[in-house]
Amino acid sequence: MTPQCGICLCSYDLDLHRPKCLPCGHTLCKKCLQDSCCKRKCPTCRKDLAAAPEECPDDIFALLIEDEAVPPRKKSRTQETEVQQLQRGVEAGRKVVEVLRLLVPKAVEALHRQLDTSVAQLHRLEESLEKRVEQKAAGDEGTTPELEDEQVQLAVQLQHSLRLLNTIKCGVVAEAEDGTTWKASVHIGGFNDILRLLLLQLREYDQLEKVDDVAVPSSPAAYVGPPMPAILTIDGYDFDGDSLMVNDILRNGRRMKNIRCIRGLKGKNADKLLRVVVTLPLHVEELLFSGKAEPAVLEEVQKMSSLKRLDIECIENCDDYPDLPLQLEELAICCPSENQLRCVMRMPALRSLQVDDYLRTNITFPPSLYGTLRWLGVVLNTLHMSTMLSLIRAHASSLEELQIYCTISDEEIGGGFYFPNLGRDLAACGLLHLRRLVLDRTKLDLCTDVAGCLMQRQSLRGFLPSSVEVVCVVCRFSALW
Repeated sequence: MTPQCGICLCSYDLDLHRPKCLPCGHTLCKKCLQDSCCKRKCPTCRKDLAAAPEECPDDIFALLIEDEAVPPRKKSRTQETEVQQLQRGVEAGRKVVEVLRLLVPKAVEALHRQLDTSVAQLHRLEESLEKRVEQKAAGDEGTTPELEDEQVQLAVQLQHSLRLLNTIKCGVVAEAEDGTTWKASVHIGGFNDILRLLLLQLREYDQLEKVDDVAVPSSPAAYVGPPMPAILTIDGYDFDGDSLMVNDILRNGRRMKNIRCIRGLKGKNADKLLRVVVTLPLHVEELLFSGKAEPAVLEEVQKMSSLKRLDIECIENCDDYPDLPLQLEELAICCPSENQLRCVMRMPALRSLQVDDYLRTNITFPPSLYGTLRWLGVVLNTLHMSTMLSLIRAHASSLEELQIYCTISDEEIGGGFYFPNLGRDLAACGLLHLRRLVLDRTKLDLCTDVAGCLMQRQSLRGFLPSSVEVVCVVCRFSALW
């Protein structure tokens, strides 16, 4: 039923019979309110009207008519949130525009300055080259060594600039004050050419460091020999006390013939054996130690250019170790030094890595420039959790399987390997291609808490994509069991 005025019985509308609300609470149309018969009193209760007719507010009926009978309601909290977000976006946009208006002219000025500097350097070198050619033609060698060194350094600097301008790939990690991190690994070309100019600016301000060339042959020397994976196994009979009897091993030609793998290496004189192996026409691809290796042993390992797989344990808190061989494809290392762990990021062919008991200062790794690591296993305590997560993030774009040593509760091993927020932390690592998460345990024959293990796996499973399988290395069951 259409609402009507109680005086004239006309239906309310938005014009002459617009519903008006009186101070006493009654409603009548605008026409009746303006009629002289009301005599500025409410026709219903006869109370005086303090306000003029035009000052009386519209009644709810007017709103119903305007909104096509839809009753008014409070603005939703979602709408308020959207407005707030838009307001914050506008404020941020104004600041961005303000900052860009300041920075863009400075950036353009810096690029022009870079161009002018390069042109001036080119002219200096061209003049020096002409003078040197004329002096040599005249038999004059009058250039001072200091000036010659300066010219050579300038020539090298321009060669480095040319290499930067020909860069094909660039990795960037940006960290904000609030801890937010952005990262990118892009192939430079097209619209990304501006990155090359930025690299030149960084080098000009001594903020870009040249990394030593990686001594990895682009195409390793092909092995020539019989298709036999010969293995040299070091056992107890090869030792005199704790000294390796190198001469006895070398006298046995059959043991050394065509070896591709050395296993069980340890003790004194191990470096001496490797020193001989390097000089022989052998193609050793695999080296496994059964004891702690001295820095002198690693000096010889570094020379083994055919080595692809290395399993080694280092001495705790020792910084005398050289770099690891950068051509490795598989590496298992225990108690590495900080330098050794950083070397991992410079291995372009590494596809499998196991890191145990890193005990030095925590490290933050940049994203891998190679994207080749497929399998990663870590045994790091809670004090080095940041190093563990940084290593995982660095290879998140390529990892397919991840194995982490962790306990079910903080009652095991003093809580040193208990990570209650592991699922949340792994979810934040951006593991794009992870297919399997393996939980390593203290005892490899029996799971001490089957129920707790199952709950832990199910909890982790809730943070990861549905395609990721979560298993215990002891139970051999997935989180779906």
